[in-house]
Amino acid sequence: MVVIAVVVSRFPSGRSRSPSTPSSAFNCFSKPPAPFLQYPRGSIVASSSSNIIGEKLFLAGDVHQSRRSSSSRMKLPLVSIKSSSDSQDSQTCLDAPTNKVFGSAPQEPRHISEVIRYNRHPQNVDLPPVLPKNKKKPYLIPIHKMQRAARRDKKMALMGIEKHLDPPKNGLLVPELIPVAYQTLESWKVLIESLSQLLTVVPVYGCRECPEVHVGSTGHLIKECTGTHNVRRRSSHAWVRGTINDVLIPVESYHLFDPFGHRVKHDTRFNYERIPAVVELCIQAGVELPQYPSRRRSSPIRMLGKKVVDRGGFVEEPKRCRSEDAMDLLSKIDTYAVLNGRSISPPSDTRRVAERTLKAYSTARSGLRQLMRKYPVKACGYCSEVHVGPWGHNAKLCGAFKHQWRDGKHGWQDATIDEVIPPNFVWHLKGSESPPPIGALKRFYGKAPAVVEVCVQAGAEIPDAYRPMMRLDIVVPETEEARLVA
Repeated sequence: MVVIAVVVSRFPSGRSRSPSTPSSAFNCFSKPPAPFLQYPRGSIVASSSSNIIGEKLFLAGDVHQSRRSSSSRMKLPLVSIKSSSDSQDSQTCLDAPTNKVFGSAPQEPRHISEVIRYNRHPQNVDLPPVLPKNKKKPYLIPIHKMQRAARRDKKMALMGIEKHLDPPKNGLLVPELIPVAYQTLESWKVLIESLSQLLTVVPVYGCRECPEVHVGSTGHLIKECTGTHNVRRRSSHAWVRGTINDVLIPVESYHLFDPFGHRVKHDTRFNYERIPAVVELCIQAGVELPQYPSRRRSSPIRMLGKKVVDRGGFVEEPKRCRSEDAMDLLSKIDTYAVLNGRSISPPSDTRRVAERTLKAYSTARSGLRQLMRKYPVKACGYCSEVHVGPWGHNAKLCGAFKHQWRDGKHGWQDATIDEVIPPNFVWHLKGSESPPPIGALKRFYGKAPAVVEVCVQAGAEIPDAYRPMMRLDIVVPETEEARLVA
């Protein structure tokens, strides 16, 4: 039981209490609390006693102190929140002759198991906010930490001390992440193959004028279109049949034989092939593909500040293998090749394929998260461009907010996993035969990533990680009942 007690300590107005004056109210603590300043009424301050966990002091009462007369002072009343283990100390403090207790409120503590269960499986969660297009994306690492590291590197460079680099920042591979890279690439292949089969059974629609996607028999009726001529259509979507690129948004990057070699310039951008960013990250992490060779260093590079002192020279890229096996591999790792390839037959067991797709999607994101903790991946802070490597490329292709001020150059910063594999949230339907969502009941619907929604509509079990954002416990009312809901 938690007891909230209000203790009032008063001293005569004609006497000024010195710091050395003993008080029985504070002898129960191991350390004397810090002296209080003039705080406004109702403010909360923290106690300086380290042996009292979670103690807060609430200043109450009217505090009047004259600025002219410094001799007359009045001790501020305080409220101390104690646990049951400190009951004896609290009783000693309350029995002191200079203190008076004028309020107590028992309160039952919440069980710890209930708190842990709620934090592990919350009931409903909000979706990530949509970032405005007229501002730069927030940095993954705080700006003051990056500035502090840059000042430290500059100071070491002026002293002639080389920067200490650990793999893979020094060009060497991380041996323990090579199996993770192979597993991530295999999951990526399974994800593309299985998802293309599910789309022959589960209908997907995309708006012709904006990037909105809906998984269902027909498009939804929520008027949120932001595309061209949306005023003429009163913000209604222009639905067309969707493809795998509407569900799994393709994010490509330049393939580099040597990430620490020559940078991609605007005039030489056509000399490099663009492949999915997930595949490029797996190649740089140790996956060997004859179609996309990569340089493997035996000695680390050396850097002095921002300048590469020794990179082992420049090595010419070998010729790539262009056999039938290479073209077959390209159809497995690229979604564009799936659209231009052979016709795909529907699966024999839809539920089993949906479960396999969902598992591959989870494995690919988990492996990608482990690789991105070590290997650098850059993303533009204004547009959706992604580059795998220690530095971004110099191609002037950014057309986002205020690109004229940057001469079309990208604003590179550390990328997040949602920028490499965008989740692409869509509205969730309780069943395949459910009516399409409407705008009047928009706050009652939940959302889920497009890949997860396709697998759920195909018969897969809903993962626990996506249950809170789907709002499964909320009953969607009728249109007439919506105004009666609080």
